[in-house]
Amino acid sequence: MILKIILVVILLVVAVTNLKNKKVYDTFISTYKEDITLPIIAPYSFAIIDKFNLYRRMPKLINTIHQKMIILRGSKLSGDYTKIYLGKIITSITLVIFFSVVFIVLDGGDYSKLLYGFIFTVIIGFYLVKDLDKKVKQRKDSMIIELPEFVNKVILLVNAGETVQGAIKKCVDQNKANIYDSPLYFELNEAVNKMSANTSFQEVMKDLNYRCGIQEVSIFTTTVMMNHRKGGALLVQSLKELSVSLWEKRKTVTRIKGEEASSKLVFPIIFIFGAVLIIVIYPALAIF
Repeated sequence: MILKIILVVILLVVAVTNLKNKKVYDTFISTYKEDITLPIIAPYSFAIIDKFNLYRRMPKLINTIHQKMIILRGSKLSGDYTKIYLGKIITSITLVIFFSVVFIVLDGGDYSKLLYGFIFTVIIGFYLVKDLDKKVKQRKDSMIIELPEFVNKVILLVNAGETVQGAIKKCVDQNKANIYDSPLYFELNEAVNKMSANTSFQEVMKDLNYRCGIQEVSIFTTTVMMNHRKGGALLVQSLKELSVSLWEKRKTVTRIKGEEASSKLVFPIIFIFGAVLIIVIYPALAIF
């Protein structure tokens, strides 16, 4: 009986909070609908964040998520996406608690399910936070893999008499179709747009460095800023030296990815070997 009351209370709290705050968050939800988990109950999750002032109560967690969102989404949208991700965590935890109570009711009041629900809730929360680390690492690896080719293109264009700004723009124009699939070219496209808006080249390079947030891009932007006015052979020589180190880092990242892929194949290979072994041995065992 108590568990059924808890279920009703959970449903009422979610439903009432949702209806009460629907208009408050309607514009926000419609803007980011594709990125929000279960938009139908999103007002409840966002209301929890604001009513309980989680930004002040959990500063370390919020700051960790926010810093990663700056890298993944940019400084302008990082605040909104931090809130969306917190809403995702709250929605997931609420659903886990709700279904844990449902399973207890269906199982005749086995309260051990509460422990499993609590453990699962902790695992879900931990996974969602760590998932951001994985996305940040994938973004960094993608940039490191693409950067050497981009630098080589810039070297060829500058050697042919093009300015650095013109070389970057031509490289971006050649990859217009893949901008949204490539973190590096997405950020370079933003840099080209700022140059088109007459933002100073120094500011554009500083902003590019900040938005990318990786050491390799920082070295590239520093090299370009130090030598772009001098131009010519000096700039090309500096970029060639940088290119060598970038290709080495690309090889390292590619090798690590290959090792990770091979390690993931270990269990399937063992499973297949066991299945083949059973198929081969079973006829001999059946005779006996």
